Amino acid sequence: MQESKQTLMPVAEALARLLDSARPFRAVREIPLADCQGQYLAEAVTSRVDVPAFDNAAVDGVALRHADLDEPGLTRPMPLRVAAGDAPATLAPGQVARIFTGAPVPAGADTVLMQEDCEIADGRVRLPAQASVSDGQNIRPAGQDARLDEVVMRAGQRLTPQAVGLIASVGVSRVRVYAPRILVLTSGDELQAPDEAPLPGRIYDSNGPQLEQLLIQSGFTDVQREHLPDDPAIIRATLSRALSDPQQRPDVIISTGGVSVGEEDHLRAVLEQQGQLDFWRLAIKPGKPFTYGSVDGIPFFGLPGNPSAVLVCYLMLVLPTLRRGCGAKNVLPAPFRLPADFSVKKAGKRQEYLRVRCMPKDGNMMLEKHPNQSSGMLSSAVWADGLAVVSVGETVSPGSMLAYWPFSSLL
Repeated sequence: MQESKQTLMPVAEALARLLDSARPFRAVREIPLADCQGQYLAEAVTSRVDVPAFDNAAVDGVALRHADLDEPGLTRPMPLRVAAGDAPATLAPGQVARIFTGAPVPAGADTVLMQEDCEIADGRVRLPAQASVSDGQNIRPAGQDARLDEVVMRAGQRLTPQAVGLIASVGVSRVRVYAPRILVLTSGDELQAPDEAPLPGRIYDSNGPQLEQLLIQSGFTDVQREHLPDDPAIIRATLSRALSDPQQRPDVIISTGGVSVGEEDHLRAVLEQQGQLDFWRLAIKPGKPFTYGSVDGIPFFGLPGNPSAVLVCYLMLVLPTLRRGCGAKNVLPAPFRLPADFSVKKAGKRQEYLRVRCMPKDGNMMLEKHPNQSSGMLSSAVWADGLAVVSVGETVSPGSMLAYWPFSSLL
């Protein structure tokens, strides 16, 4: 089978079409906060309380009335001591209170001085001049972080550790998140499981474990994996079985391998027969055979078989689409722009994603390229800390500014 002279689709156009095709996932579940890290909210979170619930001290020091600071060096009696967790107290006129971080500010006080700004001895305090103190300083007012019934997190936002902390602070212990079931299909008679003894002519499957972990780290925890031989009949039967079982029916299918033009690449042909092929072959390197379509209404991403191509296509195309299905607005972070410490002398016809790492050189951060950019290598992706982009028709010289995505920002 010969490859047709089909024009390669630009990456930006492919991503735009993918995002436009994305529909909200219907699968939603309620889970405890302890299990929600990295997932996407399906419903907004509303505060059950004011946070903080009362005016409290931001520092260790002395609580007082700002109006009492009328004379420099004035000393005041300090009969009260208020620590975090104590019941609110009341301050009489002319008195001050010893107070500690997080403690409720006594009624009658409107300012907290840092203990370093006062002289404390024998139950009295020598105060600074009023001009040097701001009214209300060092007090965290009630409701500063959240108000009762305020929406603190919206549907589509990702549950980062700091988001989980915010939700816990407003008295919410369970959240509803998107929970799409994702079926990962690896294909090829040459693949064997990592726990098997090596066989002649076989290689260990790296794409299945890599994709599963990429999905889990991205917040998609309901992942099923199946391996398909190079047999169209078995591929058709596997897809039919997965689609017909309501308990196992996936919301998304992601395959690796079998989407190129070789005689043993059957997945794309089966997709055309049993579903709808929306587009195939992109101006992306690595990852040109990337395929997208649907089977019985289920989105189908056909990724190449080379492991670094799987990584690039997942990060730049699949993951943004999954995020849009979860209601996320920002599906791909803006890249940094950093100077290259390498050359690319030949302009390419495809947008290339280089495995690079950011390294200090002569007081600046620069991008270092792995010497082997083979799409069959994963060791280069482990060595790297991100991807740098070389656009179609461009060359690179030392100092050229390139778009750079750290892996940490993409995931």
